[in-house]
Amino acid sequence: MIRKNISLDDAHLLKLQPFLDRHGGNLSAAVREAIELADLALEKHGTPEKAANSLNGSEIDFGGMETLVESGEGIMVSQQVLNWLVKNTSGRLLDEDVVHELINPYRIRTMSELEGYLNARSRKMGWNLEVSAACGKELDPEFSTVGFLGGDRDLRELVVETVCLFLARWMSLDVEVVHRKSNSTTVYLKPFARHEQGEIPPGILKYFGSMDSMYREIERKVDFWKTLVELYKFFNYQRINIDRNLFEAFAAGEYPDIKKYFEVKAGRKLREIPLSELIPLFKHLFMASQLVDDVEINTEKGKEYIKVYHNYSSEKVSAKMVRLFSDVFRAGWHSFSVTSLKGLTILEFNGPEVEKEISGLPYPSDEGVEL
Repeated sequence: MIRKNISLDDAHLLKLQPFLDRHGGNLSAAVREAIELADLALEKHGTPEKAANSLNGSEIDFGGMETLVESGEGIMVSQQVLNWLVKNTSGRLLDEDVVHELINPYRIRTMSELEGYLNARSRKMGWNLEVSAACGKELDPEFSTVGFLGGDRDLRELVVETVCLFLARWMSLDVEVVHRKSNSTTVYLKPFARHEQGEIPPGILKYFGSMDSMYREIERKVDFWKTLVELYKFFNYQRINIDRNLFEAFAAGEYPDIKKYFEVKAGRKLREIPLSELIPLFKHLFMASQLVDDVEINTEKGKEYIKVYHNYSSEKVSAKMVRLFSDVFRAGWHSFSVTSLKGLTILEFNGPEVEKEISGLPYPSDEGVEL
């Protein structure tokens, strides 16, 4: 090994500091790595001037993009096409192989490496996007943020989603909150304990995958959903969507047990669901079933009520519906009074003083169901 004496002032040592940190303060190892990187830059760009211009971002590496196009790895599309694609796939998660095409998990192990890689790729591809990442502990972050500044808004959104999916898969991070501004996006992340392979963290689903399950289910049974949509449109959405067991109970003249649907949706027993949560859940499930036309609710404490609008002309059917509504809240041990008018049923939750009135409310006969 040839030994040479070199002179370095404080400014150069400061620039070498990242390499010194990487090699535990070993100056020789730090200089060797810096030389290797300089050699790679010269090999790619030919001259020190071109390498410096590229690294400084003063020119876009069109040759790199041309190489990608010539090899078939990349294609050129207009910004209008890109924006249309991003907007019309909003709410659907990218597949894992698409994420790994942008970010190689075997090359990126830390947040600082991710930041450097994305900024280098942004310069190469002309994204005009600047990425900054910070975390408490690399590989095991207690608190992490990733900021994305500049670039096209829709392209930025695509890169943000890709990065978040990568961090969820390889660094066990979930999205806590996303702050979007006109020219920037900041993502706050928190640790996520995965319970099973391939599990998508809830924050990822909330901010990027709200429509993902719907898209995939439609693709799984295209003909079914196409026909169903056509029927709903043809009948102006005047159709009822109920479970087979509910239909069988109605057809047999019985009262179906609908409590289980509330418990499945809430993930707990009816008695464990507070009234402030049960009332919105009631509206959600009954509106989704199309059993009623509209549901108006109020969850303000002490003034809770539900107004159910329907167009059933038969009094017997209306009485059956009143019992269905009442069964849910009786099972949850909530006191209420019922007012039933033509096309309208009102449930008012007035506290324990109405319990005697409710307990004495007679159920209608099971005969003559006209649903």
